[in-house]
Amino acid sequence: MPASAIRRVGHPYHFRPRTSVGGGSMSKDNKPGRRRESFDAVADAYGLYRPAPPTEVVDAVIASSNLRQGSSVLEIGCGTGQLSVPLAKHGVDLVAIELGSHLAAVARRNLVEFSNARVEVGAFEEWPLPMHKFDAVVSASAFHWLDPAVRYSKSAEALRPEGCLTILHVHHVRGGTPGFFEDTQPYYIRWGLSDDPFFQPTAPANVPTMYPELDELQEFSSVERQRFEVPVRYSTASYIGWLRTDSLVNSLDDEARRGFLQDIEQLIDAKYRGTVARNFVYDLTVARRAS
Repeated sequence: MPASAIRRVGHPYHFRPRTSVGGGSMSKDNKPGRRRESFDAVADAYGLYRPAPPTEVVDAVIASSNLRQGSSVLEIGCGTGQLSVPLAKHGVDLVAIELGSHLAAVARRNLVEFSNARVEVGAFEEWPLPMHKFDAVVSASAFHWLDPAVRYSKSAEALRPEGCLTILHVHHVRGGTPGFFEDTQPYYIRWGLSDDPFFQPTAPANVPTMYPELDELQEFSSVERQRFEVPVRYSTASYIGWLRTDSLVNSLDDEARRGFLQDIEQLIDAKYRGTVARNFVYDLTVARRAS
């Protein structure tokens, strides 16, 4: 994707925590039906159709986290290595944790040439932290699945003073091929994935602040946020492949999932000549561990 197609949404902005300690709440992505374990069953499709973050976003992750060659990084929920590979290429010493054994196997294959990276299977909440502290704890599209009771405190415990908790979250936003989103909504309703015929994604400028409780936690001294609007173009095959990795779609039984995917496939081929675009906002949050 050309860098000119990526648009920064607003400017980086900072917060300092106040004296109270705020709690967390489960993301709406953790509502019944969505399961973080569902991705492991579609590991091969996940590797093929889930894109790596754009170079500009990866560069922002590296720069904001102060990562250099030899920096010690813990990655939570590496999937098949979409962010792990560019981090390993940058020369960091990477330990990646992945809940799903099939996803981890693909990640290991993708990282095989990097002696500075290893992948371990397990849940972060239960994974025993090593004695040494990390320069950064990084998580892309996975942090919202973690137990709010431990995700911040354990991440802080894993970090050295001034180390960074770096979270990348992807929002589905308005934009892309005109009319396509509206045309898909009846199929979401037909197959029980939505009950709102008028639902629209959020405008890029209006995506909610992610993890606002970070601004209150005494373990962290400051929080910086950046956003990048990214258009993505799909063929019919790549869009259906991407949908196969969606946790909501995978909450359907086999028959309903096949029906839903066939409806979307026929729509793209018949009305959109086999190609559509969707817009996303990559939301980068970097919290610095207090000294």
